Amino acid sequence: MSFMKRLMIMSVLLYFSVMCAVAQTELTISECFSKESFTLGSSTLAYRKAKIGDVSGSHPMLVLYLHGGTSRGSDNEAQLNEKAVGIIYQYLVSHHLTAVMLVPQCPSDGGWTNQLRRVVNEMVKLNIADENCDADRIYVMGGSMGGTGTWTQLSYFPNFYAAALPVAGNPTGLDAANVATTPVLTVMGTADRIMNISAVEEFKLQVLDAGGTFILETVAGWTHENTCEQSYTDTRLDWLFTQTKGQLNRIDFPFAVEDKDNKIYDLSGRRASGYVHGVYISHGKKTIVR
Repeated sequence: MSFMKRLMIMSVLLYFSVMCAVAQTELTISECFSKESFTLGSSTLAYRKAKIGDVSGSHPMLVLYLHGGTSRGSDNEAQLNEKAVGIIYQYLVSHHLTAVMLVPQCPSDGGWTNQLRRVVNEMVKLNIADENCDADRIYVMGGSMGGTGTWTQLSYFPNFYAAALPVAGNPTGLDAANVATTPVLTVMGTADRIMNISAVEEFKLQVLDAGGTFILETVAGWTHENTCEQSYTDTRLDWLFTQTKGQLNRIDFPFAVEDKDNKIYDLSGRRASGYVHGVYISHGKKTIVR
């Protein structure tokens, strides 16, 4: 057999092995999520649910993922096609975390910011009770419409979630003081033509002024799609899942800050929040905070 024929056969075999691996991964993810539904009043919400680790033998954390607008429907399937679902699920598995992961599907004519916001929150509460979840480790995240839905959950249900990761979402018009009760890490792309970075930057100032923890990461060149699909890195998920409701949020400041009226500011005059680590000056006295 000639070298070229062997090369062609190897290429074909490699192609089919890769395609089979991809199909198996998708099948595995789908099989790991049971089909569920939740009804509140006249509203019924379809959702998928996965249990990771020995849920029955512990107090698992709960992870809520809200999908984007293109996954709306009634099949209780489309929301699992978003790349972020597989990334987050595999992170939980590979890091040996015990968790319940919920992925609801918004109806075709609905949105996470309307009456469904309460339905989603009540569905989460039901699963917290049913699975004996740790109420101090409830997390919410999502991209695009799901990112805006994540902001909405924080605004309407303050001090409920341990931390949030809204991606390419819009917090305009929401309650900054309520959002400030939950640590937030949000990601925006500079090439996003759908969501406006300046709106998030303006909201960040409001949340910080209310004493919240708000981390904004902007990625050069990322489009809306890039941001929704690539934001869920191990580093960001590490940050998210190490947050616990009620803990003092530690913020590193490698420079002096000044205490004005019992509030901590950095040297540029911006308000700091949470537990500040570093050196600051209070009423003329240098203090080390560790």
